[in-house]
Amino acid sequence: MVSSNSIAADDYSLQQLILLFEKNSVQAYSYGTEHLSEQEGDPQFDYYYGVAAIDAGHASQGVFALERVLLLYPDEHAARLELARGYFILEEYARSRQEFETVLKANPPDDVVQNAQVFLDRIRLKEARYKTTSNGTIEIGIGTDSNVNSAPDDDSIVSGVLAEDSTGQEDNFTSLVGSYQLIHPFAPGWTFNTALTVDFKQNADFSQFDTASGTLQLGVSALDNQSKYSLDAVAQQFNLDGDKYRTLTGMTLGWRYSLSQKAAFNTSLQYASLDFDSVSALNSTLTILNISYNHQFAARMSPVFFASLKLGTEEPETSDLASMADVERDITGARLGVVLNFMPSLAMTASVGTQISEYGAPNLATSVTREDTFDTVDLNFLWLFSKDWRLDTKISYSENDSNLAIRDYDRTRISLNLNYAF
Repeated sequence: MVSSNSIAADDYSLQQLILLFEKNSVQAYSYGTEHLSEQEGDPQFDYYYGVAAIDAGHASQGVFALERVLLLYPDEHAARLELARGYFILEEYARSRQEFETVLKANPPDDVVQNAQVFLDRIRLKEARYKTTSNGTIEIGIGTDSNVNSAPDDDSIVSGVLAEDSTGQEDNFTSLVGSYQLIHPFAPGWTFNTALTVDFKQNADFSQFDTASGTLQLGVSALDNQSKYSLDAVAQQFNLDGDKYRTLTGMTLGWRYSLSQKAAFNTSLQYASLDFDSVSALNSTLTILNISYNHQFAARMSPVFFASLKLGTEEPETSDLASMADVERDITGARLGVVLNFMPSLAMTASVGTQISEYGAPNLATSVTREDTFDTVDLNFLWLFSKDWRLDTKISYSENDSNLAIRDYDRTRISLNLNYAF
């Protein structure tokens, strides 16, 4: 027996284990298993065998091996990072979070920080399946707006239609946005979701265009393999210059299908009723279908591509010619964009979009049936300078091209926004 064990030990080669580890985790795990009884307790063997076991689908064996490494070398953060991953696979989320947070306290390299944060975010999502979770954000911003009232400039005015002070006005502004979300599971795979968002914008000079809104969403969602289904009731109050301007109530039905961990389809169907306090002729119902796709590529800067298509209709509450001319429309839109991660704490989002609105009846004053093309270009730089704090630089350009000159305008907004997540 002693002779047989000696031969088995002699057959083992750490270099062979490492070579297999770098090429094929399943083969490395199989090779390590053959020599486990003689080599377990050797930190080098336990590390490579443990990581190979996790990668090969044997997380329990991998966790045991990596725990042995950390008993001898508690400051070996590479092993602790892999152990945390093993706990995550075994759905031991509390232990996984503890190990990831221990790694982060050691100020590891940026790529390790990014990897750990990704897993911590995934742990939070996983825990939401059986544990009540909540999160929120507060954002304050300052900026400049070239056209706070989305109005035409002097050259676009039809003589006698608009007063001079009703043309596009430039102004500086401050903003405050707050949001809070609560997720409560009530059955396996089922959660109750509630979200509240408030948004304030105050202009420096033109207070008549100050805006405030509050949005409340209540709904349920269900997980089924690769799909997530949701049904939400939505209520929103939008105020202009401190007075009620528009109330929205509606329902949204959503479906998310994950093709993989890096690609997903999203589809939503929204039905909403819009009620205007001051101009009842604008009251309408809005039906919108959104279809989007996003994909993260395994390339430099981890680019994320996203694209969406919008189809919808808006129907006036009344069928008079004025409402049909100003409200009734068919809507077609599309958006393309990309997210680039320059480093774990710095990213950029860029997107372009267009929306075409074709109205239902001729304008009473011009006898022209309105057609609008609304184009947008957005650029956002995001700097995550600490765990919970982010600085956003947003640049947005929009242009509405209409066959009615009074509806032509362009607008540029630039803002700096400080965001805190809790």
